[in-house]
Amino acid sequence: ARALIGARLMGGRVSLAREATVVEGATWPAGTAFLDRAAAAAAAKALNPGVTLAPIASAPAGGAVLAAPRVALYKPWAASMDEGWTRFLLERYGFEPATLDNATIRKGGLRARFDAIVLPDVAKEIIATGRPKRDEGAMAYFAELPPEYAGGLDTTGARALRQFVEAGGTLVALASSCAYVTEQFNIPVVNTLAAAKPDAFACPGSLLRARVQDGHPVTFGLPREVALFVDQPIAFQTAPPAPELDRWVLAAYPDDPRALLLSGWIRGEELLTRRAAAVALTYGKGRLVLLGFRAQHRAQTDATFPFLFNALYWSAMRE
Repeated sequence: ARALIGARLMGGRVSLAREATVVEGATWPAGTAFLDRAAAAAAAKALNPGVTLAPIASAPAGGAVLAAPRVALYKPWAASMDEGWTRFLLERYGFEPATLDNATIRKGGLRARFDAIVLPDVAKEIIATGRPKRDEGAMAYFAELPPEYAGGLDTTGARALRQFVEAGGTLVALASSCAYVTEQFNIPVVNTLAAAKPDAFACPGSLLRARVQDGHPVTFGLPREVALFVDQPIAFQTAPPAPELDRWVLAAYPDDPRALLLSGWIRGEELLTRRAAAVALTYGKGRLVLLGFRAQHRAQTDATFPFLFNALYWSAMRE
C-alpha cells in the first residue's frame, strides 16, 4: 500500500489488472499492479523487505488506473480505541487519513474533499447520538460532556454522509459501525445476529474461515479462503437489489458449520452458515463497503488488511 501510494504521489502511473492477464508468457492474477518507470522507481524506495518488482517491457492495456485516495477517518467524541488503531495502520501504510469529527461531518461538502470515509468499529448509538446503548434495567448514568463535544452525527450528519456517497464517495464501515450504515441507507442488507443473545451466539475473538469472492476490486490479491478475526455477532443476509443498485458478496462463511472455526472457540456457529461476512454495494454515484469484522484489528491481522486497503483504492480508481 505504501509503495503504491508513493508511486502515485511521485507522478507515476499505476494500473490494476481487472482480470487474470498474460504478459510475456506469464499469467498475472486480477489486481496485479503494473507500474511505469517513474512509478516503479518511487515504489522501490518504499517496498517491504523481501518484496521485489518484476520487470516487463510494457504494461497491458485495459487496467484500472490507480490514484492516491483522499481518505478521512471518523473520530467520535467518545473515545474509540479502534479509531486509534485504524489511524495507526492507515498512517503506517501511507494513506494519511484526515480526521472527521461530528461537527465537521455535519457541515457537509465532504465529497469535494474526500474519496473515501472510514467508520471504525463504533456502535451505531455512539455514531448517531454520542451515547452508548443501555440495556433495560441497566444504570442510565452518562457523564455529560461540554456542549461542543456532546452528541453524535444526528440527522444532519447522517444526511451529509448520504450526500457524500450519492455524489460518488465511498463509505467503508468496520464491524459494529455497519449497523449504522444499514440503518441510515436504504440497502438490502441485514445483520441476522443483531438480536442474538449470548447463550445463542458467542465468539469472543476467534479466527473463522471465510470464502472470498475473487474478481472484485475489494478482494484483489486475497486468496480464495481467509481467516477472519471475529469478536462480535455480525452475519449479513442480503438480497438482489433493485436495478438502481449493484451488490456483491465479498466474503461468506462456509455452508458446513464444522468448517467454520479455525482457532479459538465459538457458540452458535450454525447461525453463521450461508451468511455474508462482507458486502459491497453501489449507492447513487458512490459505493458502500460493509466489513462485518475488524479487518485491521490492532494492526495484527495482516492477511485481511487488503479488504480495507482495496476498498480505499477502489474509491479512487479511474477507467
